[in-house]
Amino acid sequence: MKNCLFSIFVLFSSIAAMAQSGGNGVYKFLDLPASARSASLGGSLITVRDGDVNLVKDNPAVLDSTVHNAAALTYINYISDVNFGYVTHARHFEDVGTFSAGMQYINYGTFTRADERGIKNGEFSAGEYAFDVSYGYQPDSLFSFGGTFKAIYSNFSSDNSFGLAFDLGAQYLSKNKLFSAGLVIDNLGYQIKPYVKGNRDNLPVNFQLAGSYKLPKAPIRFTLTASRLETWDLTYNQPQSEKAYLLPNGGTVSQNNEDGAFSFDNFMRHMNIAAEIMPSDNFHLRIGFNYLRKQELSPQDTRSGLAGFSFGTGFQIKRFRLSYGIAGYHLAGFSHHITIATNFSEFKSKG
Repeated sequence: MKNCLFSIFVLFSSIAAMAQSGGNGVYKFLDLPASARSASLGGSLITVRDGDVNLVKDNPAVLDSTVHNAAALTYINYISDVNFGYVTHARHFEDVGTFSAGMQYINYGTFTRADERGIKNGEFSAGEYAFDVSYGYQPDSLFSFGGTFKAIYSNFSSDNSFGLAFDLGAQYLSKNKLFSAGLVIDNLGYQIKPYVKGNRDNLPVNFQLAGSYKLPKAPIRFTLTASRLETWDLTYNQPQSEKAYLLPNGGTVSQNNEDGAFSFDNFMRHMNIAAEIMPSDNFHLRIGFNYLRKQELSPQDTRSGLAGFSFGTGFQIKRFRLSYGIAGYHLAGFSHHITIATNFSEFKSKG
């Protein structure tokens, strides 16, 4: 079983390496962090398997017996009046594995409908949804594997689209439980029904590799995550005649390197650095730094402020675990993430 799962994972890794990414594509909401914990640590946490069902969205390999009967609900006050949320529930079956089901949504709000002459004609709304089913399996105490199947629906007024996607994940936990690693390929799939007939777009494939290390004599865990490894160059190139270019949204100025050329700036665009302070099982402090977000969203010729940084905390009140995260995207504002999690088995045993 272990060899079979590993072979499947390698196969899909090869497919992901050939996938396109960048500014084009659909269903970008799938890239948004689906829990306050992930958001406060820079966007994702694929290395940790500690009974937190929220992390299934980041890596389905976290599914094991410790999340049996666990459920979580996340609400995100994203940007302006855009609202985002995720709900999930997991069940474990002996000798079979662990399953979870969830729904992710984003509501962009209500807009004024107008024709090409500017004449108003009512209003319309826009939103996107993803329904997922995940499976996790642990062949031994060191390795775990998982996969997620997603059905995606997107609606913008009279334009709508439907697609299918898969996530594949693997985790490793050392015998001393101080080091852990994760490997994930997100959003391998196909846009079955495009917005415009005959014009299909790519899904936001994301190949991630990460490692975490917990200090043996201190309650601190550091995590380094490399994202979008399927594409080396994450800059936005201008014509070759221009020596420099501006990033979208008034970002920082970067030198235009030849395609494939190494630069420290481009290397760092793949990196996310995070730390989690855990003085007790019931209280956590979190901080993350996403370099790509900082470079793309920092305003030009001004101080970047907290763009790219994220912060958060987690604590437990009786049978409920609460998490709050705040992420800086721009000087104009922050996103606020709230997650509530519990385990229904605790109500049965203690109620």
